[in-house]
Amino acid sequence: MKTKTKQIAIAAIVLAAVLITGCVDQVSEMSADEIASMMEAKQADITDFSATMVMTSSYGGDDITMRATMVSKPPDKNRIEYIEPAELAGMVMVTNGSTMWTYDPMNNQVTKMALPEDMPSGMDYTELVKNLLDENDISLEGIENIDGRSVYLIDATPKNETEHGLFLRTRVWVDRENWMILGIEIYDKDDNLITKVEYQDIAFNTGIPDNEFILEIPEGCEVVEQSFEDMMPEKMTLEEARSNLTFDLNTPSYLPEGYEFDHAMVIGSEQEIVSLQYTNQDEQLYLTECISDDTKQHESMMGEPEIVSINGIDGEFTSMFGMNTLQWSADDIDYSLSGTLEKDELVNIAESLV
Repeated sequence: MKTKTKQIAIAAIVLAAVLITGCVDQVSEMSADEIASMMEAKQADITDFSATMVMTSSYGGDDITMRATMVSKPPDKNRIEYIEPAELAGMVMVTNGSTMWTYDPMNNQVTKMALPEDMPSGMDYTELVKNLLDENDISLEGIENIDGRSVYLIDATPKNETEHGLFLRTRVWVDRENWMILGIEIYDKDDNLITKVEYQDIAFNTGIPDNEFILEIPEGCEVVEQSFEDMMPEKMTLEEARSNLTFDLNTPSYLPEGYEFDHAMVIGSEQEIVSLQYTNQDEQLYLTECISDDTKQHESMMGEPEIVSINGIDGEFTSMFGMNTLQWSADDIDYSLSGTLEKDELVNIAESLV
């Protein structure tokens, strides 16, 4: 799942914890540790879960819908089968804690991948709750009915709006019986709905058998084994990255105080994309460079961009979920600069590339 979707899901899951006591007024009297413990206790009662997930995202005036059936058996068994969009229809992903299988019907291929032993099977509820209580004002909007289930409607608004870019508020529907999330809505700074997630045909504790989490490989299907480590790009020095690229790598001569180069990664088998990471303690700055593809039309996936000038060239500045991004093209290279720095600092860095 993408970082944006992951952040939406994490924020929504934590919101459920806030109402586990059944009384919003009690939240201020409880510690984050106590709220997290209550949530974990409720989640322990769920032995299995199935639903159809529908996620609709609105960007640039277009709506993108993803629909998938999902089956889950805590703590580490999951099965997802995509229904739409068309390019994903029929794709199946199955995990059982130690192995992940992915079936790609378009290429008639199954990829089998062993998962690292130290990969966590759950979330750190305590830390998530602490972050939520620190960063959001939470209110109970009421009690509603979704798919025959009684739910709490919760509204969360960031205390510091400027740190959240286009993301202004979240509405979450939480099942009153088992504290699972049945719906999520994310709104931008103009109160426009940008992402909506719904869980339909929900069923809990139905006795889902373990064989649901074994992928039946279609006859004649190619099986490819892949290592998790092989999927992760290798960290390189600037010199190593340059030797693996088909174009000249440009780096900034200016960086804000405290930032320094950390590592580079060359992405893709064609060796046409490089990502540079700069760090300042817990802050990261990412610079991505790739050969321009004139056949592709660039569209911002983070709302209407602001046009800015970079050494006389038009660039696009966008902001979402606390991440600011500057994109531009020069001399047949596409650039993307992302981080928590303000727009003017990103422009200063971009103009210093040599």
